[in-house]
Amino acid sequence: MGNLILAIFMAIFAYSFVNIGLALEKKGASLLPKIEETSFWQNIKNFFTNKYWLIGFILTNLSFVFLAIAMNQGTLSIVAPMQAVGLIVLVIFSYFYLKESIGIIEIITFVLIVIGIVLLGVTNSDTETIYSLSEINQLFVKNGSIKYLVCIALIPGILCIFSLIKKYQFTGILFALTGGIYSGIGAIFTKAVFSAIDSANFRDTLVVALTSWFWWIYFLIVLTFNILSAILPQIAFQKNKAVVATPIFAVMALLTPFFGGVIIFSEWSGGLIWVTALRIVALVIITIGVLLLSYSSTKTKVQEEKDIETSIDNEDSK
Repeated sequence: MGNLILAIFMAIFAYSFVNIGLALEKKGASLLPKIEETSFWQNIKNFFTNKYWLIGFILTNLSFVFLAIAMNQGTLSIVAPMQAVGLIVLVIFSYFYLKESIGIIEIITFVLIVIGIVLLGVTNSDTETIYSLSEINQLFVKNGSIKYLVCIALIPGILCIFSLIKKYQFTGILFALTGGIYSGIGAIFTKAVFSAIDSANFRDTLVVALTSWFWWIYFLIVLTFNILSAILPQIAFQKNKAVVATPIFAVMALLTPFFGGVIIFSEWSGGLIWVTALRIVALVIITIGVLLLSYSSTKTKVQEEKDIETSIDNEDSK
């Protein structure tokens, strides 16, 4: 019982820290010069010398420590639903600290997302299949696995490039979405990286992993997509509210490895029909929530542009 309580509290801390950290990163990013108008090295300097962004960066990285403890003390079906608590903490933090308004549509979307995440959590299996590196290699070269990974890696990136060509239209949504997907890809390949290392025989299995070029490919993929998932949200934060950009990022970071588990690791195979039905309902609910958030964001941006145009027209008429 003690382990269960510890797992719950550690998971709450982890998901609260990561959401608050992302919100602070958003606040810091909004105070900096536009990323697209600043050189790469100047952007690095600007971010790491901004106290809000730096504190947020520390919190998001610290969250992994708490999450590791939670995963060690409890099952995924207990830990995963605590993401819902993290999103609730984000809403409260954004309202009271960032002074961001929260409309009725955003409240509805958060309720939907929380319900969906809880359903996903409670329908997750308590057991996890352990794969060797050779078995992981075979899973990744399956036709379905290749198609899935190529689609989720290329399509979001193409959408972001389209946004840049169109002078940063819908940047807040697309870059948050892409950042979340790329974070999920990093999570999928993290499984491959650690599958080769057995804690019971750590030294020998680590040597074997380091001498396998497959392992190094997986490691580089994890590193690349984690870096991209850290950079892309910063652009989204400059273009949108934290209560919009952060949930989109968080939901896609959850759904991407979830579908990866289904398609690549066949985690839904052999499950009960009612469990599968609940998972599908949960995914539908979360998708509706993301669509509503996107609609709310677009509507707000259009209204802001109209208000600016009206203000300029009023100034010109004086």
